[in-house]
Amino acid sequence: MTTQRVGGCLCGSVRFVAQGEPIRTLQCHCRFCQRMTGSTSYAESMYAVDAVRFSGEPMAQYSHRSEGSSKQVHVHFCPKCGTTLSLTFERWPEYRAISRGAFDDPNSVSISSHIWTSSAQTGVVLPAGTDCFQLARADLAGSPQTPERFDEPQMARASNA
Repeated sequence: MTTQRVGGCLCGSVRFVAQGEPIRTLQCHCRFCQRMTGSTSYAESMYAVDAVRFSGEPMAQYSHRSEGSSKQVHVHFCPKCGTTLSLTFERWPEYRAISRGAFDDPNSVSISSHIWTSSAQTGVVLPAGTDCFQLARADLAGSPQTPERFDEPQMARASNA
């Protein structure tokens, strides 16, 4: 039997079903994700675009040109409550990111890596035993980057105080 995860927005107007296990779940600390969430980072589970089905209210979309790749990142959100539910990417049209916090059970997916840790805010702690990348998991040519792993939790950035 295929794993199925469900979720939706804050007001319940948009719901989704994600089929199968995510390709990966990561925490992104880039400035785009910080601004998009109004927080320190964005946690996302990556799926094949056709593995996720939405129902209810049609989502609104905001498109933003990535500073790193110069490609569009599309933010899909509930037009009523503003919850960011998903990202799609011009660079990777076959993938859809689902906001981890939008799952009915966000703890059903585990974060396997942290990316763009060079942009992490003060106070962010990187966990022990998890792949951490200063920038992206791969460079613009698609070559995998080497992660850092820590034996103990580590502050991503020293305090400015």
